[in-house]
Amino acid sequence: MKENNFSRQLNTLCFIGAGILLFIQLLAHMATPFMRDDLWYATNLVTGEKISSVPDIVESMIWHYYNWGGRIVNHAILQAVLSLGELTADLFNIIATALLGLVIVHTAKAKNSLMFLLSEALIVAFNASLFFSMLWESGSVNYLYSTSWILLYVMVIIKELDPIKETQGKTIAKCIWIIPLALIAGWSTENMGPTCFVLTVGTIIFLAVKKKKIPFFLYEGAFMTLIGSALLILAPGNFVRNQFVEKASFTEIIRGRIDTFLISSADYLLPSFLFALILLIIQIYVLKEIKPRDIALFSFAVIAQGAMLLSPTYPQRASFGIMCVLITYIVSVISSLFENHKKTKPLLILLTASMFLYAVIKVCTEIIFPAV
Repeated sequence: MKENNFSRQLNTLCFIGAGILLFIQLLAHMATPFMRDDLWYATNLVTGEKISSVPDIVESMIWHYYNWGGRIVNHAILQAVLSLGELTADLFNIIATALLGLVIVHTAKAKNSLMFLLSEALIVAFNASLFFSMLWESGSVNYLYSTSWILLYVMVIIKELDPIKETQGKTIAKCIWIIPLALIAGWSTENMGPTCFVLTVGTIIFLAVKKKKIPFFLYEGAFMTLIGSALLILAPGNFVRNQFVEKASFTEIIRGRIDTFLISSADYLLPSFLFALILLIIQIYVLKEIKPRDIALFSFAVIAQGAMLLSPTYPQRASFGIMCVLITYIVSVISSLFENHKKTKPLLILLTASMFLYAVIKVCTEIIFPAV
């Protein structure tokens, strides 16, 4: 009885805490006006007039694809959100933040509200660029929004690594809706899209080695993420825009990319990677047990980070998706500890409370002293 009362009280406190954190983030969004790229994407990129209809967005994205870059899924959504005004955009951003926390929890197969609060807190606490990945509208759609559907796709794929299989009916339905989900996952960002393809192929190989039946939707997922990634990376606009980039020698390019890769690993992603690495060591050497889905999540983050070696630039906000995959791995391990090792509960509650307080302070600081 006492255990049940404690669980109910903890659930209530966690939902209140998550609500407080999301409300403070809403205030931060409201304090952040449309700026920089927002002002450009709020217009028809061909005519320069304010976006007022779906045809305006279609016309803009066709021009964008051939003259600027391949992220037309993200930017079409961005134009739609911008056309609704700042307050509506702010509300959408908070909904997207809450949804991302829920997707992280479900992908991690966590079962309690403490993990939801921890997810929401870590998204802020570990974020290398809170302003440009979540508060700035262009960054929010490109990273906060897109990470949700990427993780949804990841959740579907790594579910096949679990021992319990779904019913045939659900598998047939999945063959249909996996097509658009896989396409937009591949057509998201230049590192996460191809990594979704690698994850899917890796899952197929794992099942083949284990001599298990390979569901047809995995082949569909691999094909559609590959198509989406190709459409993103090979967009004519990428090559047009590259003409305006200052030319450098091959040696300078390699050195620059290695430098930015090392900086990102030691700065942007250090908290999340370090935390995840500690938990990985605990799993291997203390618990002596690690689930295939946890290996897949950690490997996904490593591969996505490695893919950034191919990128000519690596702004802080670009680390957001990798950070969220690492958070998913972290929540997966911590949830397992919380459910199966009761002695760790007080420590994990304290950890979540600490991350929550730090996240609140970080958002409040952003409101008082914005990045720009």
